[in-house]
Amino acid sequence: MNQTIARRAASALAVLALLLVSAMPVAAHATFPDGSDIPQGGDGAVIHIRIPHGCNGAPTDAVSVQLPDGVVNAKPEALAGWKVATERVASAPYTLWGTTYTDRVGVVTWSGGSLPADQYLDFGISAVFTMEPGEYTVPVTQKCGADTVAWIEIPGAGQTEDDLEHPAPTITVVAAAGDGSMGGDMSGSGGASTSSSTSTDLLAYVAIVAALVALGVSVSSRRSNAAKR
Repeated sequence: MNQTIARRAASALAVLALLLVSAMPVAAHATFPDGSDIPQGGDGAVIHIRIPHGCNGAPTDAVSVQLPDGVVNAKPEALAGWKVATERVASAPYTLWGTTYTDRVGVVTWSGGSLPADQYLDFGISAVFTMEPGEYTVPVTQKCGADTVAWIEIPGAGQTEDDLEHPAPTITVVAAAGDGSMGGDMSGSGGASTSSSTSTDLLAYVAIVAALVALGVSVSSRRSNAAKR
């Protein structure tokens, strides 16, 4: 009787571990691995766009990120083996450290590198997000030689990102804790929220523990059967 209960418990734990693993999000498209919440104004924040795979097996050799209106003082991350270029676009007047500007970096492009199709890479951008709190799309274009993947699709009514083949990454600008005024030392990393990656890690740990317990129960049950023989 005890052996039967042990086997059933092991089976139940194994099923639980499988369900937990399947519940963990899989980044099959361009995403923000740091989380999507960005503080408004202040000293800014650093975001990373993750390219998770190539184009039909071909390596990625260029990535372009289109920044929405309200993103100012954008500075791309320097990545070894990649050249980086920025394109400035007209914008509503804004002031940084006493100077008024009427244009901003609207597009950041990394090129000249080679990201194998079975590897991923995070492309970072430091910027100040001056827009009103809310959700904003950040279109991304990935090039692999002659092939191009445009991560620009936006869910329609009743849809989610999972319903789209190439959904555009999104960020959520949240109200700053202070007065949200721009200026100060831009060397501060700021950083986007990591809540989504933290919850993913927790699910992974729980799944691993459940699987190990299931394995232990199963092994113990088999040893008990062998001893009785």
